[in-house]
Amino acid sequence: MIISAAEKATGDEPVTVAQLLSDLGPLGVVVLLAVGGCLLLWVIGKTGRRLLAKAVGRLLKRAAKAFVRYVRISLWAARLRMPVRLAIRLQPDRWREMTAARKLVGLKRGRVKRTPMGVDVRVTLGGGLNLDTLTARIKDLETGLGTRRGAIRVEPGTAAHKAVVRITVRDPLRKPVPYPALEGLVSIAHPAPLSMNPFGEWTAIDLQQRILIVGASGSGKSSVQRVLAAPVIVAADADLEVWDLKQGTESQHYEGKADVRITTADQARARLAWYMEQELPRRAKVMQAKRTSTWPTSMEHRDRVVMVDEGAALIRELNDDELGLFFTFLEQARAFGIYLWWATQFPKGTNLPTELRSQMSALVALKMRRQSESRVVFEDLTKEGWTPHRLPGKGWLMLLDDEHQDPEESRAAWISETEFRKLKPYERPAPAAPAQPVVPPMPTYPPTVPAADTAMDEAVSLTKTRVPAPETEPERELVELSVPDAIRAALADAPATGMSAAELVVATGRGKSQVYAGLQELTDEDAAVKVGRGRYVLASTEAGEATA
Repeated sequence: MIISAAEKATGDEPVTVAQLLSDLGPLGVVVLLAVGGCLLLWVIGKTGRRLLAKAVGRLLKRAAKAFVRYVRISLWAARLRMPVRLAIRLQPDRWREMTAARKLVGLKRGRVKRTPMGVDVRVTLGGGLNLDTLTARIKDLETGLGTRRGAIRVEPGTAAHKAVVRITVRDPLRKPVPYPALEGLVSIAHPAPLSMNPFGEWTAIDLQQRILIVGASGSGKSSVQRVLAAPVIVAADADLEVWDLKQGTESQHYEGKADVRITTADQARARLAWYMEQELPRRAKVMQAKRTSTWPTSMEHRDRVVMVDEGAALIRELNDDELGLFFTFLEQARAFGIYLWWATQFPKGTNLPTELRSQMSALVALKMRRQSESRVVFEDLTKEGWTPHRLPGKGWLMLLDDEHQDPEESRAAWISETEFRKLKPYERPAPAAPAQPVVPPMPTYPPTVPAADTAMDEAVSLTKTRVPAPETEPERELVELSVPDAIRAALADAPATGMSAAELVVATGRGKSQVYAGLQELTDEDAAVKVGRGRYVLASTEAGEATA
C-alpha cells in the first residue's frame, strides 16, 4: 500500500488525505506522520527543537487559559441566567472595546445583578455622558451587546452620575399575561393592574378617572374592558353600570355584576335625566353635610363607574340638545364620584367630539388600522412616538395619563369570559342587631334582709384600710397629620427611586386630588423633588445622594 501511495505521489495527480486513508488506513497515516515528525525534528536540530517546544508550550498555555476563562464566564452566565454570548460581551475588556467603538467612552460598567426577566447593569456616567445622552444611544447599546431590539432600557440611579442599564433576555409577553388574583378587600382608590411591559413589570392604572378606550375591531378592546371592570365589580366601595346600545350583546357577561344595564337609547335618555335631576343633587347634599369638596369614597358613599361600550352608537342616537346635556353630565360627574369609561372602535372626529375627548384624563389605545386614527386620538403626540397603529398585535396597548407620559408598549392582562363570570360583587355585611342588656329574672318571693348588727359593723370599720381610687389617665388628643405632612412621612421611607402619586395615595390613605395638591405644595416649598417618570423624593434625600 505504501508503494502504491508513493507511485501516486510521483504521478501527475496530487495525493489527497482521502486517498492516503483508503490506501494506508488510519493506522498507516498515523505511522507516516510520526515518521515525518521525527525526520523534521532531526532536520531542524537541537536549537530548532527547543524553539518549537517553547512555541507549543505557549500555545497550550494560551489554550488552557482561554478554556478556563470560558468555563468561568459560562458559570457566571448560568448563575445570572443569561446567554453566554451576552456574558462574554459584558466582560470588562470587551465592555471597554464596545464603548470605544460605539462612541460611549466614559461609560464604566459596575455590578451586574439578576432580575426576573434578565440582568441589571449598574453604570457610571463619565466624560461627556449624562442620562439623556445615554438614553438616546440605547440602539448603540443593543448593537454592541448583541441583544434584540427593545430589550434595553436606561433608568436613573441613586445619584446624578449613576444609571442602570436594564437588559431583558426572556420575553414575558410571548404568551397571554394572566390577570393576577384579587385578594383581600379591594378598593377603587387603589391602582389596578392593566398590562405588563417587556421587562416583566406591571402597568397599573388609576380607576378614579375618566378613561377613553380605543382600538380597532379584533384588537382586544372587550378583554381590556373586562380587566378594567374586574376590580370595580369586587370593590367594597364602588358600583358598575354598563351602557350597551348594541342590543346588549356585549354586556351580557356583566349580568349579575353590573347593577344597571342600559341597552336602548330611551333607557340611556332616562338614565341621564335621573343623574342630572336626582343623583347629582343627592350627592351634592352628602358633600355639603360632610363639609367637603371631594366625594368621600367609602362603603357607605360608593363611587360609580359608567362604562359605555361602543360610544359611537350612543353619539348617533342622541340629538344636539341631548348631547349637550350628556357633556354637562360628563363635566360634573367626576366631582361627585361618578367616572365615565368610554370605549369605541371608530376613533373618528364625528365619533369622538372635542367636548368628549378633552374631558378624558386617561387614554388606553389598542392597535389601530391607520395612522389617521392615531392622529385623531393623540393629535400632535404622534410625533413623540404615540403610534398605536404600529403595535404588534391583539392585546398590545399604550397608556397615557398623569402617571404614564412615555409611549411604552405593553400587553394587556387576560381574563377569559369563564373566569369573568366567576367574579362576585362585594356583599356588604348585614348590620348587627344592637346588643340587649341582660336583665336577671325577678324572684318569686321577697328577699330576706338580715337585721343590722351595729357592733359588728363598727368593729369591721376599724379594721378597714382606705384604698385610694386609681388615677384615671388623661385622655390623649389624637392629632391627624395634614396631607403634606402625611406625604412627607411616606417619602421619608421611600426607596431611592422615589414614590409615584398612585403609591402615595395608598401609603397615606388620602384622595388622589389631595395627594396631588400636597405634592404641589411640597414641590413649591422645595421640600420634595420629582425624579424621572413621575416619582418623588424628599429634597433632603436627593441632596444627600448627590453629595454621596
